[in-house]
Amino acid sequence: MKGFNHRLCCVDCSSTREPSVKDLYCEVCGGLFKVEYLDAPDGITPRLPIDDLARSNSLGEGDTPVVLLEKTGESLGLKSLWAKFEFMAPTGSFKDRGSAVLTTIGRDLGVTEFIEDSSGNAGASLSAYAAAAGMKAHVFAPSSAAAGKLDQIQIFGASLHKIDGPRQASTDAAEEFVRERKLCYLSHNLSPYFSEGMKAASYEIVDVLGDDIDHIVLPVGNGSLLIGMVRGYQELLVAGIIAKIPKFHCVQAHAVRPLVAALNGEQWSHLDALPTDASGIAVSKPPRLAEMLEVIKLTAGSAITVSEESLRVWQKRLASSEGLFSEMTSAGAFAGLESLIESGEIEQGSNVCLPVTGSGLKEPLKQVDN
Repeated sequence: MKGFNHRLCCVDCSSTREPSVKDLYCEVCGGLFKVEYLDAPDGITPRLPIDDLARSNSLGEGDTPVVLLEKTGESLGLKSLWAKFEFMAPTGSFKDRGSAVLTTIGRDLGVTEFIEDSSGNAGASLSAYAAAAGMKAHVFAPSSAAAGKLDQIQIFGASLHKIDGPRQASTDAAEEFVRERKLCYLSHNLSPYFSEGMKAASYEIVDVLGDDIDHIVLPVGNGSLLIGMVRGYQELLVAGIIAKIPKFHCVQAHAVRPLVAALNGEQWSHLDALPTDASGIAVSKPPRLAEMLEVIKLTAGSAITVSEESLRVWQKRLASSEGLFSEMTSAGAFAGLESLIESGEIEQGSNVCLPVTGSGLKEPLKQVDN
């Protein structure tokens, strides 16, 4: 791999280093890295840390539909409500955007075998992209994860390590395995490359809807979609393609709410986490929490929690009224949108876009009384 178009910059102390997928922490202060490009954005295509896009490890991710949900938007009093169908990615979730970038960089830097931990979707995605790149993946996931997601991990040829306990237990087990095996930890949570793949979603929204969106509401666990999409909008702003960045609103389950608690000054720790059906955002110790808080404040956004019951209600409502079968995590974003409108955080008459991050086909159906 020659002619890097970027370097890595510590988010805490701004120390820089050459591109790497193995060194996840800054040698100076122990902080995490972000990608810093050596050229200015052109606003036409998102800057990616890949020298030759023709050689990227792609399965056709991206360019997902942006669909008007007219009935739901009208019922909520919005001028327009748009859904970006990220579940129409190759493995059924938005994670494919990050996996394409991360495995391309890993492959080009000589990685042939790696370790990852996930609640399901990221593990399934990285397993598929590892297969395409000829890499061996070890994926640590909760034993309670949806069977459909665990099946994906295995059918793509990855070694699945099912871990009992909360989501954090899978991360702890993966990190111990890294120390034992001395393999590359291609963590989608820690690597700065994963969120870079998410920037294209912002470009695609602007391509379809221009500068009209006032608010974006999304479910947030480790924050890769949030961080990446805001960076995408920042590139478009610098390039003069748009005049403003939408406000970003983050939704978490009340049972697992580290971001909401931190934003509101609430005393909450990972030991307070409870089970939730929103498994995709059941992240009690997000390593990029400080970055998430920064981008929320940058966009004058907010963060909110939703109840378990609201997840089930909105999953069924979307299916029965819009023909949209989202996973519980994505349904939570719609529940959050409803609460944000009720509180006045999002004004009626606004234009809103909401990424539908994963498919309901991967999870067992939770029954809701009519």
